Amino acid sequence: MSCSAPRVFVIDDEQSVRESLKWLFNSISLQVETYDSAQAFLDAGVTHSYGCVVLDVRMQHMSGFQLQAALCDSNFPLPVIFLSAYGDAQMGAHAIKKGAIDFLQKPYRNQDLVDAVNSALLLSRERLEAQNQKQKYEGWLENLSLREKEILELVVAGQSSKEIARVLTISPKTVEAHRARLMSKLGTKSAKDLVHLTMLNNTHCRECRWFSLPTTGGTRRSVPPLHA
Repeated sequence: MSCSAPRVFVIDDEQSVRESLKWLFNSISLQVETYDSAQAFLDAGVTHSYGCVVLDVRMQHMSGFQLQAALCDSNFPLPVIFLSAYGDAQMGAHAIKKGAIDFLQKPYRNQDLVDAVNSALLLSRERLEAQNQKQKYEGWLENLSLREKEILELVVAGQSSKEIARVLTISPKTVEAHRARLMSKLGTKSAKDLVHLTMLNNTHCRECRWFSLPTTGGTRRSVPPLHA
């Protein structure tokens, strides 16, 4: 299934509701797939990574909340919007607490639902872009040598080239050479960029370990590794 365009997955056991929602989303040029039950959606094995789910609360056999729990357990990436003719504040709070992006009561205003879907699609796109960036970063890390990964870890910990040289018992010139190469491989221009890139991706090298780094007072402090 292509993931280049966003897709809205509508799950409701009432055919009239499915048809109405499909018409609404098609009217704003969104691709739509409809399902008459939670189980039908699970059986479809949806792998689309850009889109959202519009989900009824009360359905036979498996409720919307039960489907939401199953999707959470499987790390399903798409945001969920709930629709309910029987909802109340408590149900809405439960849905949001479990990760839904919105909870709308029927009858709803079309514009409110469109706004909720647009917000969900924006969130989905941001998640997808973050995942793509993370994968790219992990690929870059694979191209670093063990020494470059050690230096990256210490740069992110805020250490200067002289401090890194002392910790690794190598010369500052050697540190600078490794540092220049790893920055070139990662496409960064400064230590600040390295820190930002690492924190943005929240992913780190497998070979990392705990370092005990000297402080100005002569004692040593622990710095967590780039991989826990």
